[in-house]
Amino acid sequence: MAALYIVLLIAIGLVLLILEILILPGFIAGVIGGIFITAGVLATYAEYGSVTGHMVALASVLLSIGLIVYFLRSKSWKKFGLKTQLEGRTNEVDKLPIKEGDTGITVSALRPMGTVLIHNQRVEAQTNGEMLAERKKVRVISVLPNKVIVEPV
Repeated sequence: MAALYIVLLIAIGLVLLILEILILPGFIAGVIGGIFITAGVLATYAEYGSVTGHMVALASVLLSIGLIVYFLRSKSWKKFGLKTQLEGRTNEVDKLPIKEGDTGITVSALRPMGTVLIHNQRVEAQTNGEMLAERKKVRVISVLPNKVIVEPV
C-alpha cells in the first residue's frame, strides 16, 4: 500500500509539473508538483531506506527532465497557442499629410495627451506638459510615428 501511495504522489507531481510548463501559467502548479514529488521521495526514504530513496530520487529527477524534454520536442504544446498574427498598426500618424508647423484644433482636452483635428484628420496628440482645454488652436512642433507633439498657438 505504501508503494502505491509513493507512486501516486510522484505521478501527480509529474502531471502538475508538465501542466505548469505546457498550459498553466503562474508557477503555482509547478511548485505544488514539486512538493508532491518531494513528498513521494521523502516517503520512500522513510518507508524503504536510503538506498531505495536515492534510486527513487534519481529516477524522479530523470523522469521529470525526460518528460519536459519530450513534451517540448513533440510540439504538443503548439495546439494550445494562437496561430494568427495581427498585420495592422494603429495611429500611423507619420503616414498622414501632417508636418511641422501645421495648425489644428483640440477635439478633447490635452492633459497632456488627447485628440486634435489637423487637416480634417483626428490624431493622437501630446503637449510638452501643458494642459489645454478642448477647441483650442494648436501648432504641430513634431510628428512621431504614432502621435504628434503640439503647442498652443
